[in-house]
Amino acid sequence: MKRIIALLLTLTMIFSAFAMTACGDTTNPPTEAPTEAPTEAPTEAPTEAPTEAPTEAPTEAPTEAPTEAPTEAPTEAPTEAPTEAPTEAPTEAPTEAPTEAPTEAPTEAPTEAPTEAPTEAPTEAPTEAPTEAPTEAPVEEPNTTPYPLDILKINGTPISEFVIVSNTQKGGVMGTAATELRKYIKETCGVTLDIVHGTVPAGTRRILIDGEVRLPDDNDTWGVFTDEDGLILAGTAKRSALYAVYYFLEEYLDWRFFTSDCEVVYDHHEIDLCDISDTYTHSISVRGLYTYDYEDSWISVKRYFNEASKRNLTANQGGMEYFTNMGIHNFWILNDQDKEVAQPCLNDPDVLERFRNNVREYLNSHPNVTSIHISQNDNEQYCTCDDCKADIERYGAPSGTIVEMLNYICKDLETYKKGAYKDVKVITFAYRYSLTAPENIVCHDNVVIEYTIIDLCHQHSILDPNCEVNKDDRVLRNNYDILEQMNKWASISKQCLIYDYGANFKFYYSAFPNFDVLRENYQYFSTIGAWGYMNLCNPHQNGCDFSELRFYLYAKLLQYPNMTEEEYNTHIDEFLEAYYGPGWENLRAYLDWTIEAANANGKCYGVYSTPETMFGRNVFGPMDEQFQKWFDEALEMAETEDQKIRIRRIRISADYLAISDNFSTNINSDDPAVKQAVIDRTAQFLADLRELGLEWVMESRKLEESYSERTKPRSF
Repeated sequence: MKRIIALLLTLTMIFSAFAMTACGDTTNPPTEAPTEAPTEAPTEAPTEAPTEAPTEAPTEAPTEAPTEAPTEAPTEAPTEAPTEAPTEAPTEAPTEAPTEAPTEAPTEAPTEAPTEAPTEAPTEAPTEAPTEAPTEAPVEEPNTTPYPLDILKINGTPISEFVIVSNTQKGGVMGTAATELRKYIKETCGVTLDIVHGTVPAGTRRILIDGEVRLPDDNDTWGVFTDEDGLILAGTAKRSALYAVYYFLEEYLDWRFFTSDCEVVYDHHEIDLCDISDTYTHSISVRGLYTYDYEDSWISVKRYFNEASKRNLTANQGGMEYFTNMGIHNFWILNDQDKEVAQPCLNDPDVLERFRNNVREYLNSHPNVTSIHISQNDNEQYCTCDDCKADIERYGAPSGTIVEMLNYICKDLETYKKGAYKDVKVITFAYRYSLTAPENIVCHDNVVIEYTIIDLCHQHSILDPNCEVNKDDRVLRNNYDILEQMNKWASISKQCLIYDYGANFKFYYSAFPNFDVLRENYQYFSTIGAWGYMNLCNPHQNGCDFSELRFYLYAKLLQYPNMTEEEYNTHIDEFLEAYYGPGWENLRAYLDWTIEAANANGKCYGVYSTPETMFGRNVFGPMDEQFQKWFDEALEMAETEDQKIRIRRIRISADYLAISDNFSTNINSDDPAVKQAVIDRTAQFLADLRELGLEWVMESRKLEESYSERTKPRSF
């Protein structure tokens, strides 16, 4: 049994030029979500933590209803347990308090919703990790009997004979790990285990959450083991012991943590845990996904993301890692300028002195940081004075002068304050004009090159020699050239990061069909020794392009980059079935069609490409009838309102392009009925966008700034 926890009507064609940003930088008003990380991290964690619900049913109905939920609440408690467990847990609470208390209450559940996630990505590490946080993730109510798993044993002994033991502190990550494990075991098989902090008598049957002795002190390593006393979930008390719990739940009890509002556990009759010795080490230490759904800290932890952008992971959840200390695109800041302008002259001694002094000042104010970011302004206006021209000739690229400056900073830190900051890593973007690697120079050992591949073609894999980008394209770069430059950088530097992109930032309502190249790209990324990873997706809203699926696949590919094609497709199918419900195969058919249409068109496309570049012209219109059939059937089969909303979001992309295909012809038709039909459908499309909350057309523009019913959804 399972628990299941497109506006591409880029309304008017945006004629004004838009800035291409390395990290989705825009100049949105302060009330809009930025697409780039701010320069400071939040200094406080959520102020309150959810606690656990009492183990017995309340004697009175709650006096206040939660703020969101189904439109009707049950008026009576069921007199008998259902014969089958529900197939999906509710994702929202009722709007009215039930009039009678249920006959049985879940043994664990948060009593207060978590505080809101930060709307901006922090870029500086706080001096101390937040000390308060929920110790239990706020997920939907657990299943009632019968449970997904009939029998759970460890070494042949029923799970009910075990206790959960945490061998370190009561709170913090270890406390979170213990309560999360108890909650999910209860939801799996109906058994509630006691939790003991400290030691237990020899021979006690226990599930030991080991934060001390089993594995080395490595926040990226965790493991699952059995011994004569039961089960051991091992990791560090700072972070990876909690990862060990989620890893165990997914790998051994068959849970899936798909999104912040969709979790599934699969049916089994019996699971007996024995003869297990499983150690896992994540190859990337700092993992970030800068996107809407992952503002939720719990799905971030369950998918092993730990970087600070768009989330506030408290100490109880393992805390956060940072690699954007001092901000990004910050040459102008380090040069004491009031606004971002052309790149400064890095051969000017006064500029170098200002850079050095500002770095020193920052480190003196933040003595515990382990890395800083020094990166070019977000434009391609690099200096071409005589000295800089000479450097370009000497090094073969403008990036040579950047490396000179970074080496100068690193050498200064070797001796400043008797070497107090000599181990600080200095990160820089290899981005746009600086992606081309220099010659005749080698990076200091502490210089870290962050491959910021906004230029990547998403039609072809990064290893595909057949990628031939149109030379007139001002954004895209031949993938094989990108690969060559990354290899050249690797030959002159010892450390690197990956900065990938996962959305079409100019056309949020369009399909973005790059799912057939992700697996090969991430297999390559896993081989280059990157210790950090960031992916910038749509930070404003869940998209119409299967964005939630894409986020899940990123996490799985980072965890298992060498998965087979069959395993990759299994992950896709499992997600679609859980997230969209019984009609998921129609969603799979639409996804596959978009991939095939892009392949048939064959043109290179990237994160700012027009839909006709991706798919060709007038390809969605002829398929409109089929699309409507697929989506109508999926909606009819949906079992929850959440599934219907998710299906409607994907439908937006099909409607957007189908309406646009013949819009000009239809809106100018001599037949009043034809003209009125397109006006009506476009008006309905606009209403759908508003109802679904899809207010962002692109990274720097909202719907109401660009649309009316008589405007073509897109100008080809």
